[in-house]
Amino acid sequence: MPPLHSIVYTSTAVCPMSSSDLEALLVDARNFNHQNEITGVLLHSGSHFMQCFEGPEDAVQRAYQRIRGSRKHTYVLEFMNLPIQKRTFSDWAMGSSITTPSELLALSTAQWRQLNSELNFSPFTPPGLAMLQVFWSMRQNKS
Repeated sequence: MPPLHSIVYTSTAVCPMSSSDLEALLVDARNFNHQNEITGVLLHSGSHFMQCFEGPEDAVQRAYQRIRGSRKHTYVLEFMNLPIQKRTFSDWAMGSSITTPSELLALSTAQWRQLNSELNFSPFTPPGLAMLQVFWSMRQNKS
C-alpha cells in the first residue's frame, strides 16, 4: 500500500455559491476522489470553506494542484500537508457539512503544525486534526 498523505486548507469562494453550485462541486469532488482513493470532508459557511482530504500521496498532491488551480476560490491557506499513518475520514469520499462562522474560525485557529519538540515523535496528530475529527463525529451523531 502506498504511503498516505493528508492536506487541510481553507479558502473563500470568488462568487457566492448556490446550493446547486455546491452540489455540483461535491459531485465532481466525489467522483475524482473515488477514482483516486481519496477520502475527506468539506465544511462550509457562506463562501468560506475548510477541506481535509487524505489518500495515497501522489493522488492527494494531484488533487491539491487541481484545487489550487481552480478559479472558483481564492485565499487558499494551507494548515496541514503531511504524511499520515491512517485515514481520519475513511468512510467519506467527500463528506460535507454546513458550519457556523465561529465553528470554522475555531477549527482554522487550532494548532495544525508540529512543534519542534514533537518532530521526533511518530505518529503525531496535530490538535487541529483531532479537533476536526471530533467536530465531524459530533455532526454525524446529530444526523
